[in-house]
Amino acid sequence: MMKILTFDIEDWWVYDHYSIGRKEDYLPRLNQYLTQILDLLDEKNIKATFFCLGKVAEEYPNLIKLIAKRGHQIGCHSYSHRFWGEATSEEVAEDTKKALNIIENIIGEKVIAYRAPAFSITEKTKWIFDILVDNGIEYDCSIFPASRRFGGFPNFNLDTPCVINNHGIKIKEFPMSITRIWGKEIAYSGGGYFRLFPYKTIEYLVKKNDYVMTYFHIKDFDKEQKRIYRSFQGESAPINFFKNYYGLGNSFPKFRKLIENFDFESVEKAANNIDWDEVPLVTV
Repeated sequence: MMKILTFDIEDWWVYDHYSIGRKEDYLPRLNQYLTQILDLLDEKNIKATFFCLGKVAEEYPNLIKLIAKRGHQIGCHSYSHRFWGEATSEEVAEDTKKALNIIENIIGEKVIAYRAPAFSITEKTKWIFDILVDNGIEYDCSIFPASRRFGGFPNFNLDTPCVINNHGIKIKEFPMSITRIWGKEIAYSGGGYFRLFPYKTIEYLVKKNDYVMTYFHIKDFDKEQKRIYRSFQGESAPINFFKNYYGLGNSFPKFRKLIENFDFESVEKAANNIDWDEVPLVTV
């Protein structure tokens, strides 16, 4: 039984980049949600993994220090939050080194866990694993073993911890946990589907699956955020609006109930409890 709690800490930069309101309005809300999350995890004695964006660490280092001080694992979520589909190896290498240098200087220790923006390590960008290993990353959490708009690795065919072998370069992988609903493979444990499904459905799926990898964003709890009606990267405005904002009003209470009803752990703790010689070896 392995239920892993992770957060992608990017919204402090995302709100500014996409003009989702004014800083004096949204910064107090984002900070308040983070504080509530940290307090809730303290109450339950749960340690999580927070994948932090380099730009957020650079602009708001005290946020990263606060999370680390509360005893949680800090992972890397890239520096720029650029989706890697069209990036070159030089660009990814530069971005990764920059992010790691910033975050490690803030927390004073090596960062060994990574999650790519939008799960954008795919069949075409699997060479990124070489860069991660070169930079001392031991655990990757970027594989989305199904189709996805900006990423996804549908041919991966495994949604449990494994070791990836890419032309002799090996890295430990915690892929997203996937379930099949309405004939579609989806990740229910974060993002839009967590907002969409009623709590009873989420609870059923978490109970049903021995391995659960979550991925929460602060933005998905912020019911007071500015709504922007627009198309985005080929997706129509109505669909984009629905995906971004449906279920915001009940998302944080749903998250609170999930934390109160299940025992979660960090990527680091889960990794330490795995016999990595016994997990599947996946050649990509």
